[in-house]
Amino acid sequence: MHFQITTFCFLFLTFLLFHIAPGKIRRYILLAASVFFIYWQGKELGIIALAIISLFTFICGLLVSVFQKNKNMAAEKSAAACGIIILAAVLFGWKYLSFGASLIGASVPERVTRLGMPIGLSFYIFQAISYIADVKLKKIVPEKNPISFALYMMWFPKWMSGPIERAGDFIENLEKSERTKLFDFERFIRVLSFLIWGLFMKLVIADRVGIVVDTVFEQKEMYGSLVLILTSLLYTIQIYCDFAGYTNIVIGISLMFGIELTQNFRTPYFTENIVKFWRGWHISLSNFFRNYIYIPLGGNRKGSARKALNILIVFLVCGMWHGAGFTFIIWGLIHGIMNVITNSLSKSKAAFLVKGMVGRVISFCIVSFAWIFFRADTLTDAFGFIKGMLPFMNAEGLRAGLQIEDKLMLGLSPIEWWIAGLSIALLTLMDGVSYRKKLIPPELISSKWGDFSRGLMFAFLALVILVFGRYGAGEEIRSFVYAQF
Repeated sequence: MHFQITTFCFLFLTFLLFHIAPGKIRRYILLAASVFFIYWQGKELGIIALAIISLFTFICGLLVSVFQKNKNMAAEKSAAACGIIILAAVLFGWKYLSFGASLIGASVPERVTRLGMPIGLSFYIFQAISYIADVKLKKIVPEKNPISFALYMMWFPKWMSGPIERAGDFIENLEKSERTKLFDFERFIRVLSFLIWGLFMKLVIADRVGIVVDTVFEQKEMYGSLVLILTSLLYTIQIYCDFAGYTNIVIGISLMFGIELTQNFRTPYFTENIVKFWRGWHISLSNFFRNYIYIPLGGNRKGSARKALNILIVFLVCGMWHGAGFTFIIWGLIHGIMNVITNSLSKSKAAFLVKGMVGRVISFCIVSFAWIFFRADTLTDAFGFIKGMLPFMNAEGLRAGLQIEDKLMLGLSPIEWWIAGLSIALLTLMDGVSYRKKLIPPELISSKWGDFSRGLMFAFLALVILVFGRYGAGEEIRSFVYAQF
């Protein structure tokens, strides 16, 4: 999804048609809009892959339900298992085909690699797996309306990068959307809060600091230790603002049509340890791994050693889900190991290391360090970057790269650095206040602020986005980071 005038025109036209149409017709309009959007953004491969997976999942869910009614447990179990295995094989096969071939010295035909991977494949396949599993576990009744099911799979705001929705919750919201009114002040305020805060995070912060991150990672050998440490911290901010900003934007867009989506982020960088970090980071993915991998493996019911092993397996899969390569596997294992260590420390005399301000600082530093592997193209690049962060290992010295050359420092002008710094300070303040109130900034603004203070914030953020947001002619239009997964 890119922020172009055509995108806003599409949203306005869909919104207009939706609210003009009678309630029963609305889901047809939303499905048509979603199919068009997916074809527009994902081309033929995107819509064909999603359509085939949606049809397969729909039929598989109905088959499992039929076997349940006939009390044919063996057939029911086989149908569910086959469906899940086939979907998982499609995902990991598509992701790991080239990587696996390279490990054995083989090559993939060019016509296959040229296809690439469909946008959003990881997200909607996990959504399909959760649907089949929930039908098998009788948590939901399989959806018999193909239009409703297709919309559950294809709803355009979440198609690209989630959230990974549960079918029961989504279809219930879809039914409520038939009664959504055009003029609803409370919903209007929530829509504005999520949209404006999400756009601020993405266009003002993420896309700005992303220039520095790209500049340094492309030529890390040219920069001193301070620049590399700064870049590591800025990437930590970039990926949060990019992905959480995306989530807030799509929640706001979906609310325009009366459909609630799952919140994926709850101030994760203010949490006290890595365990709690994953309760606030990519929440729908964390819930998926807990419900469909960790608990079926035995969870914490088979002793501490088995619990530790289950956690490591979950994060190994998490790393592999994010991408094909050892960098993602290392990133996942770092988080898995730190989860195990955190669980052990929380019951020891060293519990202060995973609690309070000390825990927050340590957690943030570990997360920032792990992001280096997530961002680097290869393990060699990752270890080279880490080596460069150490002053005594960096041939360029401490401050190399912190000079202004041709009115730019690391790709940004001095005024751009001021904008980035002040914006990050505002983000930190809003996240800190929201964390204490167990909310997120859009919820804080929409539910706890008065009309006057809320109006001032809307006006201020809208002005900042319009003046300082990185979009439009003359700027590189950046796609969302998680769209590649």
